[in-house]
Order: sequence, then structure tokens, then C-alpha cells
Amino acid sequence: MFHKLKDSFHRFIRYIKWLHMLYELNTYISMCEPWEKVFLNCLFATTLGIILYSTFAYIPGYMFIIIKYITPALYSSSAATLTLSEPLSAKEVEL
Repeated sequence: MFHKLKDSFHRFIRYIKWLHMLYELNTYISMCEPWEKVFLNCLFATTLGIILYSTFAYIPGYMFIIIKYITPALYSSSAATLTLSEPLSAKEVEL
């Protein structure tokens, strides 16, 4: 049983090394000096981090606005159309 696990682990490590080599060859980082590799990898990681953050922070709100614009009948209640600048009426506070 452990032999299969060991083989699977080695295949996984080989696959990760292959992916890293593929990344270096496709981005031409393999030709760079070590300090250039570090700089470019940090630049790529920062860019990817900003893209992932903005995706999770902004896309859900924009999608809600688009869905609300496409299907206004589903969001016709007065509570759904309130903005933060409008004061609540007594009737809406009771809800």
C-alpha cells in the first residue's frame, strides 16, 4: 500500500516540476539571472494577487447590479431599491 502512495507522491512531484519548467519556458524566465527571476516572479505574484482580490471583492456586487437591471420585477420591493442616502420610513423600519 505504501509503495503505491510513494509512487503517486513521486509522480505528483514530477508533475509539479514539469509545471514549473513549463512556466519558466513559456514566460522566458529560464534565460534570466537569479535576481531577475525573483523580481519577475514577485511581479507576477503581485499581479495575480491583485486580480484575485478584485475578482472576489468587486465581481459579486457588479453581478448583483446586472441581475437587478436585467430582472427588475424580482427586485420591485421598496426595501431592495433603497440606497444608503435615503432615510428609512416608519413602515420600513417595522419590517
